Amino acid sequence: MTNTNKRKAIDCKLIEASKTSPGYHKYQITIREKDGTDSMHPAYGKDMQDAISRLIWNERVDKISRVSKKSKIETPILFGIVLVGIVGPGIWSVMQNTPLISVAGISSIAVIGTVVYWINHWLSKR
Repeated sequence: MTNTNKRKAIDCKLIEASKTSPGYHKYQITIREKDGTDSMHPAYGKDMQDAISRLIWNERVDKISRVSKKSKIETPILFGIVLVGIVGPGIWSVMQNTPLISVAGISSIAVIGTVVYWINHWLSKR
């Protein structure tokens, strides 16, 4: 009796050696899905095991990126950073009776926000 709760690699064929990366090979991997259908995926690796592990890694990354785009995880995190960066120095300024700490907190949030925006813009181009 077979376990149909997992996906399984049922076949892996060496297609050719990579033309651009010496030492790597292209493989055609056949995966049996949970519902019993078969799907074929190309993968590159130094050997068959490396190609399969790279295929699994890429599928995990794709799944995580889909989930994070769907749930908008980064928005609450950035809001929390801004809140801590403004409220924390504001409270400390009131306790110390000097506005310099508030100015430093707001300035650091502006710098961090600009860096995060540039990184996000650069990553979205790829």
